[in-house]
This record gives sequence, C-alpha cells and structure tokens, in this order.
Amino acid sequence: MAFWILTIGGFLALAAWIWYYASLGKRIHQEEKEAGRDLSYEINPFTASANGTSNEKK
Repeated sequence: MAFWILTIGGFLALAAWIWYYASLGKRIHQEEKEAGRDLSYEINPFTASANGTSNEKK
C-alpha cells in the first residue's frame, strides 16, 4: 500500500512541476510577444513578468 501512495504522490508532484514550467514558459512567451523583443534578462523568474508587481495598466 505504501508503494502505491508514494508512486501516485510522486506522479502528482511531477505533474505539478511540469504544469508549472509549461505555464511559466507560456507566460514568458506572451510577455516577449507583447514587447516585440527578447526579455531574457528583464523578466522576473518568479512572476514571469517584465512589468512591475502592480496590476495597473501603463
């Protein structure tokens, strides 16, 4: 029983990491498309945004 709990838990953790990195990549792609340039050294890696932390439109 412990084997199945660890296996399923490990699979769910792996799926969560894959989902996280896929959504982060999608967000970065969207930001770069809007800016029209490469934002490699300008994007915050935690929020995947080159904009500030406020939600206000500039």
